[in-house]
Amino acid sequence: MGALRDRIDRIAADDRMPWRQWRWAFGAVWLIFLVYPISSLIASDHSVGVKSLGLGFIGAFGLVYVAACILFMNNGPGVDVDTERSRWVFAGTLVALVLALFPILHEATFGLAGFLMAIISFIAPRRLQVAVIIALIVAAWVVPKVLGWSVDFGVVAIMAAIGMTMIAMRAVSERESARAEMHERQRELDAELAVVAERESVARDVHDILGHSLTVISVKTELAGRLVDRDPERAKAEIAEVNALTRAALAEVRTTVGRLRTPDLPSVLASAGSALRAAGITADLPDPATVSTPNATLFAWVLRESVTNVVRHSGASSCEVTVSPETLVVRDDGHGSPLLTFGNGLRGLAERVDAAGGRLEVSSDSCGTVVTATMTEENR
Repeated sequence: MGALRDRIDRIAADDRMPWRQWRWAFGAVWLIFLVYPISSLIASDHSVGVKSLGLGFIGAFGLVYVAACILFMNNGPGVDVDTERSRWVFAGTLVALVLALFPILHEATFGLAGFLMAIISFIAPRRLQVAVIIALIVAAWVVPKVLGWSVDFGVVAIMAAIGMTMIAMRAVSERESARAEMHERQRELDAELAVVAERESVARDVHDILGHSLTVISVKTELAGRLVDRDPERAKAEIAEVNALTRAALAEVRTTVGRLRTPDLPSVLASAGSALRAAGITADLPDPATVSTPNATLFAWVLRESVTNVVRHSGASSCEVTVSPETLVVRDDGHGSPLLTFGNGLRGLAERVDAAGGRLEVSSDSCGTVVTATMTEENR
């Protein structure tokens, strides 16, 4: 029981949970408009019992509306409400409460229509949102006429203003989402272009090494073939030079390939800066020429994977890298993720750092992500 209470306390105090984000307050502030149906109910000639029932329905309506704002405007860790069924259950509950209030409040019930407009704007496709908002505005005029109630022109005007505002906000939100998606696609494209550029650089290195060396080797072997009978000593010298060239070329190829397989920290710092800038991310990195640490190879692996994640997934505008003899820190200001888990890349890095006697830590929230690799004196 104590463990359960501790878990509940941790969840309640977790700043990442939806009710701690406070964006829902922008939707809940509209509760002030409940004053209209409440005042109409109190001023009516219904009995105390009916008024109490009506107040109960209005209170339930407010609670369900606030819960919907909390859950649909902020989806936090451990709260899986982003499904069609859960969204429409909340909307259906609000509609049912409104229908229950019609016999009590009559035309004053339309004072709750603004809340329905807000909820439908959260959960419905844009066309359905527009259709429902227009239908509610028309109903605020037609229903009282049909049922012989008085038409409250103030309520109709307020509903029209709220409805148009909701439609405009939805259009702006969708435009911003499309723009953000376009920027993300551009970031991914820039990252892919950076990788292609690095591959082309390696291809040029291999071509330059092998092209020159193999040309010289070809010329010398042909010369040795012609001299083998006329000047055997000269032919032996040429063959010896071919052997030396072959060994040198092989060493250079191994160095080039090794640069891909076993990164060195200065080279990775340089390529990380290039990749970040290509992705439109401001890079704050130490000068590769001044970096000195006994853990350079290990830190190079961590840096390469971390910067790759920043470019591909963070949505960051800046990235800072700090290196000390015992610590490497990669910090970005992206959107982060409270649900961050170790993928294959980070899991492999954690195992690599752990095998070397160090510790890899990853923290992520709405302010960004921080990856820290630490090696203590005794680990080294």
